[in-house]
Amino acid sequence: MLGLLLAGICQIPITASAQRYQLSPEGAEVTDAQTGLIWRRCAEGMAWNGQTCTGTALNLVHSSAEALAKREAARDKKAWRLPTFKELQSLQVPGQFGQLIDASVFPATPERWFWSVFIDQPGVVDAFNLYFGSAEVAGYADGRDNLYGAVRLVRNVQRRAAKK
Repeated sequence: MLGLLLAGICQIPITASAQRYQLSPEGAEVTDAQTGLIWRRCAEGMAWNGQTCTGTALNLVHSSAEALAKREAARDKKAWRLPTFKELQSLQVPGQFGQLIDASVFPATPERWFWSVFIDQPGVVDAFNLYFGSAEVAGYADGRDNLYGAVRLVRNVQRRAAKK
């Protein structure tokens, strides 16, 4: 009886993920129906091999992370960018222990800090990091280029123009 109960509980995140996330045909990108964003499944520096993310995630200072996002956007002709902190935080799975991101959707996510976009407003913390191993948050008002983090790129879903 306990085995059936545990099996049922283990199925909940998978069902929720199947409803929330839609994989691209090649599997390297995922669309989040909840937020309307498209994410790369692998942290930058890693590659999708058809089953999982392989390789080693890059560990970059913030300015290098921003430059990487711009290069990838130009190379792919897609509007890749660093996520806002709120967007990055939306990937957390509430109530999940250990790795706080859905590993069935974002496999092999390294347990390290991930960068958000720089916010250029007076009196506002410039950039946030989120640690997917523990959900710790760190904000930086300066010194972003003395700190290192991983990068997961995101872009908005492109809406098709209505036909006239």
